[in-house]
Amino acid sequence: MKFSAKSEYALRALIDMAGFYGQRTVGVREIALRQGIPERFLEQQITALRKAGLVRSQRGAQGGVALARAPEDITIFEVIKVLEGPLTTVTCTGTSSSDCAKSTQCALQDLWCQVGYAIERVLKGMTLKQLATRQTRYDQSSLPMYHI
Repeated sequence: MKFSAKSEYALRALIDMAGFYGQRTVGVREIALRQGIPERFLEQQITALRKAGLVRSQRGAQGGVALARAPEDITIFEVIKVLEGPLTTVTCTGTSSSDCAKSTQCALQDLWCQVGYAIERVLKGMTLKQLATRQTRYDQSSLPMYHI
């Protein structure tokens, strides 16, 4: 299964916003510059996330975007589902699928269902806070160390 750039960029933006949760809103332009994301493309993803209730926006001089809920309350599954839609790995996940050459359940269908369930389990088990904490550790470990 391959996730689109929409999901990757949106997750990077959400991780960025998680660092400011409870402090202030963050401008989309500011996030786009920091994360190396095209601003117009990011605006589209933010709109989808706002409509889904994951992000809130504020207009005006102190305007920007912020997480609508605490980072520990947002699962990666929620984000992916908003941006990618249902997480089906293949088209033959139902016994009456017209896209499948077989009309009954088969071993491949079992395999694809197991793959789908595993992906869903991982995405539901990971929160935005966990990803943000992991990213902070990666960022800190990549800083140069100066010893005297």
